[in-house]
Amino acid sequence: MKLTNQLTATISLSILATVILMIVGAGVSFYQVGEIYQQRQVDSIVRSIDDSWQLGPVQPQIMHNKLAALLEANSVLKLVVLKGETPFYRYNTAQILSESELSIEYQRALIEHPEFHIQLELRPPLYEVTDTLSSLFWLAGAIALVFVGTLFILHWLRRQLRGIELLDWRGLHILHGKKNALQHDSQQEWPRSVSQALDTLLLELKDAKKERSRFDTFMRANVFMDKKLGIGNRAFFDNRLEAMLSDPTSHAGALLLVKLQDVESINYYLSYERGDEVLSAAAVYLSNFIQRIPGALQARYSGNTFALLLPNAVENEAQDTARQAMSVLRRLHWPDAVHDPAIYIGGVCFRYKESLVQIQEEAELALRSAALQGGDGYFMYYKGVTEASMGKGTVRWRTLLTRLLEQDLIQLDRQGIYTDAAQPPLMYELLARIQDEQGKVLSAGYFIPMAEKCGLSKELDKALVLKTLSYLVSDEQNIATTLNVSAANLLERDFYNWLLFELIQHPKSLLNRLVIELSEAQVSRRCQALRKPLRGLKALGCQLGVDQAGQDIVSTEYIQNYHLDYLKLHSSLVRDINTKPANQMAVRSLIGNCVDRATLVIAMGVETEAEWQCLSQQGVYAGQGYFFARPERLAQL
Repeated sequence: MKLTNQLTATISLSILATVILMIVGAGVSFYQVGEIYQQRQVDSIVRSIDDSWQLGPVQPQIMHNKLAALLEANSVLKLVVLKGETPFYRYNTAQILSESELSIEYQRALIEHPEFHIQLELRPPLYEVTDTLSSLFWLAGAIALVFVGTLFILHWLRRQLRGIELLDWRGLHILHGKKNALQHDSQQEWPRSVSQALDTLLLELKDAKKERSRFDTFMRANVFMDKKLGIGNRAFFDNRLEAMLSDPTSHAGALLLVKLQDVESINYYLSYERGDEVLSAAAVYLSNFIQRIPGALQARYSGNTFALLLPNAVENEAQDTARQAMSVLRRLHWPDAVHDPAIYIGGVCFRYKESLVQIQEEAELALRSAALQGGDGYFMYYKGVTEASMGKGTVRWRTLLTRLLEQDLIQLDRQGIYTDAAQPPLMYELLARIQDEQGKVLSAGYFIPMAEKCGLSKELDKALVLKTLSYLVSDEQNIATTLNVSAANLLERDFYNWLLFELIQHPKSLLNRLVIELSEAQVSRRCQALRKPLRGLKALGCQLGVDQAGQDIVSTEYIQNYHLDYLKLHSSLVRDINTKPANQMAVRSLIGNCVDRATLVIAMGVETEAEWQCLSQQGVYAGQGYFFARPERLAQL
């Protein structure tokens, strides 16, 4: 309560100084009054002697009889009447005086008899009050009274100013973006009208942010979502497929085109509404079906055709998926007029850097072949993308990963994130790498799905966390570093407790340079469950980030809920953004959700200067990709 302490201390000191000045001033004033009164006493005694000598000086005995009572009444200690230097009359008080007692001497000449002059000794003015014990008593009493009064005033001021202090404290928390960290009740704040107005504005701001998040989702939905079915449209699918084909970490994938042939007949003979009902039901069935496949997505390819995109899938896996999808769709509630639904699935597998148009043509050819051959209704365009060619045998991967983990042979590759092409990196992202049996370097996108499939994801994340902490300890540049962690592992109690134990062994200055990243797909599916563990990491000092933002059409409320430091755009939004107004609109909507929450937006997969210029104009803070990592640029740095 800094403000309250300052105010109360200032006012208390002012009051104390005022009281002390009043006491000192009153003492001086009383003393001066006493001194004036004493001088008048002396003048009165002199005048009395002068008046009694109108007929001449009287005998000393007669003087004593006349003056004794007067001198005793005026507390005269000593009186001597001198004629020249010879004493004529002497009076001494009956009281015994010590040498330490104070007295004041006065000398006066008689007006009528100038040859005589008088010497008097009296106690100082207000001598009874200035007695040592009495003085100490009165002084102690005055100080105690002032002290008690000061305490009372301090207590009263604290009560009066506490509300103002709490209101100021909340204002500072709001300015620093920590309004949720307050632990006092707003009812304690004062003035109440200001506190209530602030509560109302914060509530309206919270509602506005939620509305902004819904509006952002609505904008992206209108750009990339099919309005009737509520799934991705053709533009969304093309973006994702193009990003997957240009992603070096995605070595293989599969595309399945699913066509409901009878929908055309239902539209013609029954109604378009009934046909849309069948398509909507099929979209729901397929959506539930692909949730079991990590990273898979569906979109509306054309009128009655769906597209299923399967990352890291080979031909036998794609064929099994097609068979299961066929079984799911046959359980649809078809109109009574449709006795044997005509469902066709055409699939093709692809590798990194293949042509987008070529993949789509091969998939469409496989779909036509499935319709021509009849039978089970699905057809694969075989290109030799098998487990043997892609090295995806489960036993082989379990053996390889177990050996690498036991021998601590997981490698980390550092990729810079830059705010400007001519500046040093803002931070680094650590990317996991391994070497297979032949010494070939494999990226994380290739072996992490296999680690999850083999049940080694938790052990792999532990190894990566330890290596990252060791790197931060040895890093002399003190640059922030990001590490991607599985959301599913964070929700495991034993892994989370282990992670906290490892982090608390390092100083907060080091943890402030660690950015924990999760993918948007994982966050959107586990939004509520992740809130507690992420807040725990934030409390330790770690920064939080979400990557692959915009990969799916999901709500962005997690940006506010998790108080993110960084949001990374998926490369599908970044690719050729300078020529795609729809992507620019989607990026602007995401950036708009981050501006008020102090979340910095980073673009992934920036390859050209035109892309980076467009992203910078949109408000993207930093980027990573080939454009920043090309050899000639690094040589300049």
